[in-house]
Amino acid sequence: MRVLIVEDDPSLRPLQRELVESLGHEVDEATNAVDALAMLKGDPEIELVLLDLGLPPDPQGISEGVRFLKEARLWNAFLKVVVVTGQSHDDALLTCVEEGAFDFLTKPFRQAQVKAALQRAVLFSQSEKTLRSQDRKFSVMVVADASTEEGLKQAREEVIERLVRTVLVDTGFNVSETARRLNISREHLCYYIKKYGIQRPDSELF
Repeated sequence: MRVLIVEDDPSLRPLQRELVESLGHEVDEATNAVDALAMLKGDPEIELVLLDLGLPPDPQGISEGVRFLKEARLWNAFLKVVVVTGQSHDDALLTCVEEGAFDFLTKPFRQAQVKAALQRAVLFSQSEKTLRSQDRKFSVMVVADASTEEGLKQAREEVIERLVRTVLVDTGFNVSETARRLNISREHLCYYIKKYGIQRPDSELF
């Protein structure tokens, strides 16, 4: 599996890389959210991210890490993101769960904890691939306000958008194959692409 490490600490990043590579995975590195998103969108083989929430220009907060998590999960709902942070546990945990993080570790942590989290993420990712290949079943996480009709409508739209975006990435932006997997017409898929403003990694609108 290809793993992206997003960590701005120059002393911690090599240790994380060594650990991930010891598990047999290929590793890419980024030190900020902007570069990490560009790398993610430019390499569809990245399936797992080890993410530090405290990234520049706000290394003492969680805003940059959360921004990456939100945009990354919108780009690819199958992506597994393991969050590591030294920030306030309760607030950061709640936010990360809401944005679809797979697992959450607080600093300081032991290597065994990181290793176990990565192994769980790999297992889930492989299991989801099996489901998709056999039954065309898709798992998309959405946190919704179910107390109002508008909230339910918004949740439905978010599920559709995440699913369309994710399957497009999974097929390398092959419109015909994406439509086939989603069991809809090309015309219907193109409607969704325009509706949600979905773009290729080179920023050219479909």
